[in-house]
Amino acid sequence: MSYRCQAAVLHHPGQPLRLQEIELADPRPGEVLVRTMAAGICGTDRHFVTGTVPYPLPTVLGHEASGIVEAIGENVTGIAPGDRVIVCDQTFCGHCPACLSGAMVYCTDTTTKQYQHHRLTLDGAPFRQYLGVSAFAELMLLDARALIPLPDDVSFEAGALLSCCLTTGLAAVFNVSRPEPGSRVAIIGTGGVGLSAVQAARIAGATQIIAADLEDHRLALATELGATNTLRADAGDDLAEKITELSGGGVDRSIEAVGLPHTASTAFRALAPQGHATIVGMMPPGADIPVPGRLLRHGRTLAGTVMGSVRTLADIPRYTRLLQTQHLRAEPLVTSVLPLKQIDEALQRAQARHGARTLVSF
Repeated sequence: MSYRCQAAVLHHPGQPLRLQEIELADPRPGEVLVRTMAAGICGTDRHFVTGTVPYPLPTVLGHEASGIVEAIGENVTGIAPGDRVIVCDQTFCGHCPACLSGAMVYCTDTTTKQYQHHRLTLDGAPFRQYLGVSAFAELMLLDARALIPLPDDVSFEAGALLSCCLTTGLAAVFNVSRPEPGSRVAIIGTGGVGLSAVQAARIAGATQIIAADLEDHRLALATELGATNTLRADAGDDLAEKITELSGGGVDRSIEAVGLPHTASTAFRALAPQGHATIVGMMPPGADIPVPGRLLRHGRTLAGTVMGSVRTLADIPRYTRLLQTQHLRAEPLVTSVLPLKQIDEALQRAQARHGARTLVSF
């Protein structure tokens, strides 16, 4: 048995996506078929749409999603048809050294994703599933370990953001940056991930949260969600100097949520002695980050991370409870919601930095 559905297929970088019918295999043992309800436009998706990061084509993009379980394969437990779920592309084996140390996002066993290269077909030919998800489609065929329960009182839109955007910003702060109460924190880039990091810094007890961005409307959102100061990242200005001056000598922690070498360097240069910069943004292939050697002598550190080193099955349910208790807000981040047939407009809005997060609703 197989399943057919409409999907937005990317055939060539920089060209519009095509709405076409794809075929999904029947769930094998350990797999789940999910009907997509909401999918976010992540910066990672835009990298592949534009060709900044190469990917085997054709494919169906989208990895930030939520939905309803349609069918399950053998040996799947704890999940049943009709269940509401959050989808996370960070599947894991559970037995490699990285998984056993709690760093599941760095799982070294690629068996599952290798298998998923052949689970979807277009015009009779198999194509590579994007990050094991391919969410810009009415149906998704997923490893059961990619799914987290979505409570009835949390919307599908919020569930999609918990799939990547919210979780990445929160985990980058809670798991990697770890600011102490009373800390000074700078967030560079206040799209969906940066705004989530702003909220995490507030929840963690930071007393100064400096948000920097090119867009005034995003800075206004940052203030609404917990930023104590905002800075326009205007061309020609030294943003690191601005942050250092505003914080009285540099921040204790900085989060870079843009994905450019110069903003990553800024995050490092804006640190106080013994400060730590966390680079969340996805860097272009071959990019190098310039780091002034003299600043290393005073204990400043810089590190990258995938999704904030999230432990999906443990962390995402906790973040969901933060939403349920209103310590965390998702709704302000959703500034555009469009149907699948307008996927190219959704991508254009995200590329032009309209609002914070654009979602596709099914």
